Amino acid sequence: MSRHHMMTRGVGRSVVLLTTVSLLFTGCAQAAVRLSATGQPSLSLAAPLTTLGCTSTGACITLGASGGTNAPTTVGQVRNLKGVWSALNVPPAPVAALNDAACGALTCLVGGTKEGIDLVWSINASSGAIRSLAGPAGGVVIRNLACASDARCWLLDQDSRGRTRFVATTTAGATWQAPRTLAWASNRTTAFDCTTLSQCDVATTSASHHVVLRETLNNGATWRLVATPPSWTSLSSLRCDPTCVALVTTPVGSALVYQVKSGWKTSPLSFAATSLACASSSTCVAVGHYVNNTAAMAEWKGAAVHAVSLSYVPTPLNHVACARAVCVATGVTTVVALQP
Repeated sequence: MSRHHMMTRGVGRSVVLLTTVSLLFTGCAQAAVRLSATGQPSLSLAAPLTTLGCTSTGACITLGASGGTNAPTTVGQVRNLKGVWSALNVPPAPVAALNDAACGALTCLVGGTKEGIDLVWSINASSGAIRSLAGPAGGVVIRNLACASDARCWLLDQDSRGRTRFVATTTAGATWQAPRTLAWASNRTTAFDCTTLSQCDVATTSASHHVVLRETLNNGATWRLVATPPSWTSLSSLRCDPTCVALVTTPVGSALVYQVKSGWKTSPLSFAATSLACASSSTCVAVGHYVNNTAAMAEWKGAAVHAVSLSYVPTPLNHVACARAVCVATGVTTVVALQP
């Protein structure tokens, strides 16, 4: 994931959004600001949008692939710094899945699988140019990506023996360092984030819904456990810079949680959230759906949650990514942009 995009693992539409001042909604019912956003259809409906990333300078890309062998379809679009979307010339990708995207200042990497090996695309978010790169040797599918700059990125992939591997690049994906096997991950990673040259955080969720968060401060050489509450049943999005903000599920529903000196504080959400991204350490956006399956979005700012009123968003929102001044969310065939 990009520096500002936490995906679950991931992630993956043309829009503009308006912010208006009125009534602020928080879990404590304090007066504040009401936010609104208007969605637009994606530029192509030929395949669902499954990956999403924003550069630190404000451009965003989103892509999807049909994954079939007969007439495989890949789609993509890029949002420029003026908020205008245009189509990307995405290469064909038979038997492919696009699982995650991560961006630096100008360039994004997209990862997934294609015909049984790691798929890596490099996208110039300014020109729209796409290059196909070789992934780490022996990889069959990339699950997660993170970038701290255009050159410095990391991924989690799975090799042919089913092992989860941590791999870094300092050359924007042109070459990859030797993979480090994460025996404790065993293909259970649910969130991944790297925000400095040496710090990365990985969350895993077991089949019995036990969440474990680990952190490395030496580029994956060693990992330490980060204490988390036993009430968490999943952790699907993560941003650590250096303290962490995360999207979790608890027995009572979705919540945004953030680290403090004494542990973690919780901001409950009023909907089932699927993705979280942050524009800064104190401003994040969560998306998902309400119980009636309508799209949902909320902004977390200064430890308070503000509801976002959505228009023309016909399906649940699955992914969100943020630059410093804009956050973009996607549904299967919809894009929405919000200035947090």
